[in-house]
Amino acid sequence: MMRPVTAGMIALSITTAARGGDGELFREKVAPILEARCVRCHGMGAKKGGLSLTSAEALRAGGEGGPVVEPGKPGESTLIEKVSGEKPEMPKGGRPLSGEEVAALRKWVEDGAHWPSGVTLRGPKADATGWWAFRPIERPRVPDVKDSTWVRTPIDAFVLAALERKGVRPSPEADRRTLIRRVTFDLTGLPPSPGEIDAYLKDSAPDAYEKVVDRLLASPRYGERWGRHWLDVAHYGDTHGYDKDKRRDHAWPYRDYVIRALNEDRPYARFVREQLAGDVIAPGDPDAVIATGFIAAGPWDFVGHVELREGTVDKEKTRVLDRDDMVSTTMSTFVSMTVHCARCHDHKFDPIPQADYYRLQAVFAGVDRGDRPYPDAGRKALPAGPLVYAPLPHAPRPIHLLRRGDVEQPGDLLGPGALSCLSHLSFDISKPEFEGNRRRALADWIVDRANPLTWRSIVNRAWHYHFGRGLVDTPNDFGRNGSRPSHPELLDWLAAEFRDGGQSLKGLHRWIVCSSVYRQSSRPDPRRAAIDADARLLWRQSRQRLDAEELRDAVLAVAGTLDARMGGPGFELFRFKDDHSPVYDHEAPEAVDAPATRRRTVYRFVVRSVPNPFLDALDCADPNANTPVRNTTMTALQALALLNDPFILRQAGHFADRLRRVSDDPALQIDSAFLLALGRPPRPDERAALAAYAARHGLSAACRLIFNMNEFVFID
Repeated sequence: MMRPVTAGMIALSITTAARGGDGELFREKVAPILEARCVRCHGMGAKKGGLSLTSAEALRAGGEGGPVVEPGKPGESTLIEKVSGEKPEMPKGGRPLSGEEVAALRKWVEDGAHWPSGVTLRGPKADATGWWAFRPIERPRVPDVKDSTWVRTPIDAFVLAALERKGVRPSPEADRRTLIRRVTFDLTGLPPSPGEIDAYLKDSAPDAYEKVVDRLLASPRYGERWGRHWLDVAHYGDTHGYDKDKRRDHAWPYRDYVIRALNEDRPYARFVREQLAGDVIAPGDPDAVIATGFIAAGPWDFVGHVELREGTVDKEKTRVLDRDDMVSTTMSTFVSMTVHCARCHDHKFDPIPQADYYRLQAVFAGVDRGDRPYPDAGRKALPAGPLVYAPLPHAPRPIHLLRRGDVEQPGDLLGPGALSCLSHLSFDISKPEFEGNRRRALADWIVDRANPLTWRSIVNRAWHYHFGRGLVDTPNDFGRNGSRPSHPELLDWLAAEFRDGGQSLKGLHRWIVCSSVYRQSSRPDPRRAAIDADARLLWRQSRQRLDAEELRDAVLAVAGTLDARMGGPGFELFRFKDDHSPVYDHEAPEAVDAPATRRRTVYRFVVRSVPNPFLDALDCADPNANTPVRNTTMTALQALALLNDPFILRQAGHFADRLRRVSDDPALQIDSAFLLALGRPPRPDERAALAAYAARHGLSAACRLIFNMNEFVFID
């Protein structure tokens, strides 16, 4: 309910307007937020609720319920109320404002809601001109900085230049133990061994850290870690999902392809082209056929595709939704655009007409999903090969623009195409009647050197996983409903350097983790935080919690039970019963500690309908949806899982057995436990307390406590 006008509000508004005030906050922070997130619905042409936020006069007039801002009183301002809280009401239908954006609006209102004279907001226009994501990538000049001694890489110069403009100093470098633990988890998803830590601490060479980085990048564990990130975005699973969540027993070759391709450091353009059209580009190459499992990785409606009869409306709806998944996954993953928002109408925020969406559907109009043979090393003939769950090509079906997305309201017949807003890019296709040519044309359009979205997208994803937040903190949405880059020049420098320098993902990781920015301490600092509360300027590293797979793998590694075998069908953490609707029982005791389940978690059989309770409690990605950013929650359920889950109980026992093999001296056992789990020796008080606890409750119980320590669960 809108609040009524008060005398205090009017007086304060007049006073604020009269004095002029400093409009820097409004121009730099508030106006961009209102234009990008509010004015489309609350502007001159569309005054939802009678409210316009385009001018000082319109703000004072308020909406149907009265003014929405009470200057000087953010707690009594409806505008702040509507965009705040765990489930904010506004922006309607869009992503919530970030904490930084809400804080900027709150500060603006607190300071009197000053609106500079003569300023009128116009709101975003749905075209490509002027929007940062559509601009061509131009390699920016590396900036000059005052403190050049801090600069190890050009990355540092871009970040430090921004910090110096705000008068903020970067944080000190983290200590060596913290650094090797951080970078080892970052690049491999596993903790460093005591021997690896000791070797690094003893290496006094100037390039000791860089040697650690190179060793980690050369490890096969690298592909397993970064493959998991890619599978999140591809929403990979080993079952179909939907009502009858049938098994998908031949999906795993695609998962292994991703890990293998990353370990081999294939150029990114090749990585993209293989996943969209490898079967067309190199039909005799097993990897090229397997790679197209990307297109089929998402959920698939067994009932709609198998049990519904042809010619029905519901059958056609099923196929439209299936192609929608292929379109949205492809475009969100490779070019960070929410094209699927144009299925029912022109995109509300971005220059993507409905026709573009259906042209992209036409790219996949000849694709079904199913088990497909691929050649193995010992055979040239495709039918004789093993199977992968991947696209099954056939003659393309006709694609019509559907009015309001309704299959019963077909409009114009459309051929294949891509985004018309990038008019400088050509969608070259010969013989579009051949299904594979359509996918190859889209792949070539995506990896075109002049496509600015592709190269910004991938470097931003890498940055996100290293820092917990991308330079653009909406990795799947570079449009107007997403975020702007915090360091646009750095983003473009990385994109240009990556695109033109061999497209090595390992090289990109090396640039980032060898920078001074990455090596900073994660410790908070009140003085710096007063200027940049959430460290968007990168004055410190972010402290991050281990994700679900990292934590499970770390427990196995520390307990000494981790099976390092790679590849092959996924291990099952459940009891399976094949039925009309299959049953996946994750409570099965025999699956808790079976030797086959001790492999890295990336190799587990992923069930869409029934998540694993332990991993689900730790915010594991939902395989039914593209997951560019995982939730990170802190709940009592997580603490209970780390104390009482059967997996933890069994691994704590194995950890205790490992410590007993080291020594029968309780003090030495605790020393070994800390070195294995935390990468450091215990302090005397820690040793005494934990040894006493083990003497009273058993060594296994002490190991459970270590698995629950913040220092084990978080990376500084």
